[in-house]
Amino acid sequence: MSKSILIDCDAGIDDAQALFLALCSPEVNVIAITVVQGNVLPKQVSVNVLRILRVADRLDIPIYVGSDKSLLDIDRPHDDNPYHGRDGLGDTPDPEPVDESLIKAETASNAIVRLCREHKGSLTLVCLGPLTNVATAIRQDPSLGKNLQHCVIMGGNYYGKTTQ
Repeated sequence: MSKSILIDCDAGIDDAQALFLALCSPEVNVIAITVVQGNVLPKQVSVNVLRILRVADRLDIPIYVGSDKSLLDIDRPHDDNPYHGRDGLGDTPDPEPVDESLIKAETASNAIVRLCREHKGSLTLVCLGPLTNVATAIRQDPSLGKNLQHCVIMGGNYYGKTTQ
């Protein structure tokens, strides 16, 4: 029996690897992917996820776009030499454009709330990027966690810094 998961990510190189592992696992059923600003802006994250899904032949998985800024509305400047490249995937050229019409109109936070309700008690939320979409979903539905079977969070940052 496969485990249903919802992945929230910012689709840099590390998230691409995690997505491929999940998409190739017979033990996991990825029901949706939500995207958030992190390595790059959400529009580019969406393109990155579409590229990954195209390679994995899984364009059937819906993508929902989330927040393009932090909850504190802090401008986070992107480095001149970003860790994952300017496109988040190491600036690897892609000669074939992705079909951006596959991106759903529903916001990521709304999709998280809805999917957690629809899959009450059987869904695992896997958080690979900044938790802005999840925080926004919890603001919309403070009981969100009660609908989840599990929540898995990858945390940290490559600078090893905290903000105060």
